[in-house]
Amino acid sequence: MLNFLGGATMSQDSESVDIGQLAGERLCELLEQFAQQGISQQQVAIRAGIPPQYLSDIKNGRRPMTELVARRIGHEFQVNYEWLLGMNDTIEPIVLRTSTQPQSSGTLLPVFPHPITGDPQIHPKCDGTGLPVTGAAAAKLGLLKWPYVLRFGADDCRNRLKKGDFVLISQSLSDDAEIHVVEYRRKLFLARKKTDGTWERLAQGEKLPASTPVAGYCVGIVWSDLTTSTH
Repeated sequence: MLNFLGGATMSQDSESVDIGQLAGERLCELLEQFAQQGISQQQVAIRAGIPPQYLSDIKNGRRPMTELVARRIGHEFQVNYEWLLGMNDTIEPIVLRTSTQPQSSGTLLPVFPHPITGDPQIHPKCDGTGLPVTGAAAAKLGLLKWPYVLRFGADDCRNRLKKGDFVLISQSLSDDAEIHVVEYRRKLFLARKKTDGTWERLAQGEKLPASTPVAGYCVGIVWSDLTTSTH
């Protein structure tokens, strides 16, 4: 599955409005169930890596329930994220594939703890760990240059990515991307371009020069089980 970093794009028709309202109602229902178990809304937000105010905004209709938020809550509390989005009537989580189950169709991409350059399949830091990419993400792979998966190792200073998120990276350039891979002092970082042309590192908010070279961009967040492939 692929969730674009800009959030889910919804058409402004009556159906999407109804789904958005249903998602807010289901979040309220879920939070009430948690409250009965002694889990506060703030605790839910902290455990899922979501700003507490963001949950309040969703409840009150000021923000939409995005797929990323739904997945984080679903993963942390074993709830079907599609139910939270109003796309499914079953609250029980979907059972993920284990290492003993057959691998679903898709493309296995190498996973790295830090951004890289060059062919990921033969990169010296490739340890054989891979992540199967399927569905919409897999359909885009043919358009990407040397794609790989990055396991984000820190918390995003703007709370868009969470430590441990798996991010699909392309080693090409995209003016439309929100998050890029940049090279500074011979090291690669994820960064955002600011309005003044300079760069801001995701992990620490450090400001980087406008002249910082770009080595790729973030296509989206990939959510799947890690597997180990043998090369």
